[in-house]
Formats: sequence, structure tokens, C-alpha cells
Amino acid sequence: MGGQLALEMITKELIKRKAEWDRLEKQHLFCGWAALISGCTFVILLNEPQTGRIVFPKALLASPLSTTLLVVLFLSLIGLVYLSKKAAKKEKEFEALRNEFIERSEEFWPAERSAAEKEAYLKEMQTRYSINLFYFE
Repeated sequence: MGGQLALEMITKELIKRKAEWDRLEKQHLFCGWAALISGCTFVILLNEPQTGRIVFPKALLASPLSTTLLVVLFLSLIGLVYLSKKAAKKEKEFEALRNEFIERSEEFWPAERSAAEKEAYLKEMQTRYSINLFYFE
């Protein structure tokens, strides 16, 4: 019975860590797109359409649109760096727990439980939560 309780606890923790990691990855992706779009738009605004010359910084910063784009660009780049570090940390934590689960899998599946139960559990974790517990990657 202890194996069942441990299996439930580690399953909940795996799902929680995977959700946190996925959330950070989505935020990281959003910051990347925000930086790309605001950076490209800002570069387009640098050129004057009539003359093709580069606009001077004073005139450029006078526009509320370009100032807003610079702020968005700056904040999204900071967010990219910060979220990249946090996501890498969460990925390490998740992978450590996933590898521990794989190493201790005999403990969670005593002889009285069938191989079909184990297979069903592992497939459900793969399809429902995208957590691969079959083998190390």
C-alpha cells in the first residue's frame, strides 16, 4: 500500500512541476514574440518614408508610439532573460523527479499489480500530461 501512496504523491508532484515548466515556457515564448514584433516595428519607424534617412533620436523619442515600442522591447528582453533562467531551473527540477520516478519504478509497481496497469498509467501520463515515464531521454 505504501507504493500506491508514493505513486500518487510523485504523480501529483510531476504534474505540478510540468505545469509550472510549461507556464514559464509559454511566458518565455510570449516575451520573445513581443521583443521580435516591437523591435521590427521600431526599426521600421527609424526610416523616414519620404527621404529614406534615419530619424534622429530626439525626433524619434518625441513620438509616443516609438517610446512605447522601446519600453516594450526593453521589458520583453529583460523578461526573456529572466524567464529563460527560471524555465531552465524548472526543467532541471522536473527532469530530476522524472528520472527518479523511472529509477524507482519497481518500487511503485509491486508484483501483485499487473503489467497492463503499469502500461495504462504510463500511456495516460504521456497522452494527458505529456510526461514521458517510459525511459530516460
